[in-house]
Amino acid sequence: MMEIEERLLSACVLVTAGTLIWQAAGDPGDPGPCTVANQTVYVNGNLETHIHYPDGDQCGVGITAPYPAIAFAHGFSMFGLTNGAEDNAGNGEHLASWGYVVAIPVLPDDVEDRIMDMQGVLSYLGGETQAPASFLYQKVDIDRLAVAGHSFGGATVLALVARDSRVKATVALDPVYHQGGPGGNPEIWDPDVEGPDITVPTCILGAPASNCNSEGDYAEIYPYIGATHKATFFVTDASHCDFMDPGNWACSLVCDGTTDPSRTDLIQKYMTAWLNYYLYLNTGYYDYLYGAESDADVAAGHTERQVNTAPRGLTAAGTLEGVALEWELYEHPIIAGYHVYRRRPGEAYPETACAQVGRTSTYVDVGLTAGQIYSYTLRSHDAAGNLHQPSSEVSAVPMGSSSWVYLPIVLRAQR
Repeated sequence: MMEIEERLLSACVLVTAGTLIWQAAGDPGDPGPCTVANQTVYVNGNLETHIHYPDGDQCGVGITAPYPAIAFAHGFSMFGLTNGAEDNAGNGEHLASWGYVVAIPVLPDDVEDRIMDMQGVLSYLGGETQAPASFLYQKVDIDRLAVAGHSFGGATVLALVARDSRVKATVALDPVYHQGGPGGNPEIWDPDVEGPDITVPTCILGAPASNCNSEGDYAEIYPYIGATHKATFFVTDASHCDFMDPGNWACSLVCDGTTDPSRTDLIQKYMTAWLNYYLYLNTGYYDYLYGAESDADVAAGHTERQVNTAPRGLTAAGTLEGVALEWELYEHPIIAGYHVYRRRPGEAYPETACAQVGRTSTYVDVGLTAGQIYSYTLRSHDAAGNLHQPSSEVSAVPMGSSSWVYLPIVLRAQR
C-alpha cells in the first residue's frame, strides 16, 4: 500500500499542507514529455526485439524511472515478409515519449510460439532492469508491466494476459482471432474459454469490418473479458491499417480502406490514456476514457464507446436496525474507495452518497427503521474522486429487536 501511495503522490503537486492538486493531463494523442532512445536486442539470443525507452531517469512530474514497461505484439507477418517491429515503431516511440519502456519483438506467425516469445520479452525486461551493465538498468518497474498488440497481435496479448499474472493492464488494437483474418478461417484463440480469465483492466479498440478482420472480432471478444474494468472504443471510420505506425505495404495492399494520420493519433490517444490511468494511476486521464474528452469524441461521431466499470457481487442482508452490504473488492490500485447510495421505495437515488468507504468489501448501514425496505447501489472511485459506473441494485429490510430469535443453549455435564 505504501508503494501505491508514493506513486499517487508522484503524480500530483503539493500546493498547501494537506491539499493535493493533480498534474494537468496533457493530450495523450500528442507526443509526451520524454526524449526517446532506441536499441535493438536479441532476446534469448535470437528474438529480434526493438526497444524504445525514455532517454533519462525523469521526464517531468510523476514520470520517473523505473518506468512501466510494455511488450507490444505486431500483427500477421505475411510469413516473414514484413517486419512488425519496424511497422509499429511509431507506436513504440509514442508510448516511450510518455514514460514507458516499450519492447516490440519480431514475432512468428504461430500463436503459441508468439505467446512464449512475448513472455520471454517480459522476462528479459525484468532481468535487464537488475543488470548493472544493461542500458535498461533500473529503468523498468516489474510491478507495472503491460502488453499491447495489433490484429493477430491483439489476440496474442489477450491470450497472454489470461495466462500471465505479471501483466497489470492490456490494450488490444482491432484484434483478430481468426487465422488469416477473414471470417470462415480457423480460430487461433478461444476467447470464450480464456477471456473470463482476463481480470486486469482491458481496453479493446476496434474498426469497421475489413478484408483483414471481416467478422469485427473485437466485438465478439469483448463480452468474454472477465475484467471488472474494461472498455471498447470503436473508431467509426478507421481502417485496420490505421492502428499501425508507420505501417507497411502489405496491410495497404491486402486490407481495404485508406489510412489517415489523424485516426492513428486518435488510436494512440486512447491507448496512451488507458495506460496512463491504469499504470501511472494518473487520474487526469479519466476524462479521456470516461469523461468530457471521451464524450466529445462520441458526440463528434469519431468513436462509439462501451464501458464496464461497475463493482460486482453486491449483496445486502438485514441486521438489527441496519443493513449489511458486501461486494467484490477490485484489487487494482486505481480503486481508492467506494460511494454507497441508498433509497427507499418511491424515491430516486440522491446525487450525494450516504457513505464513503475506503478499499474494503463491506459496509454496515445502521440507524435504519425496522421493517422498511432499503435499496442500495455502489460506485467505486479513484484517488481524485472520479466515479465509475454504479453496481446493480440490491435491497434488504432491517430487523427490530423482536425479530431476533434466541435459541436455548443446553449444557450437559461431562462424564
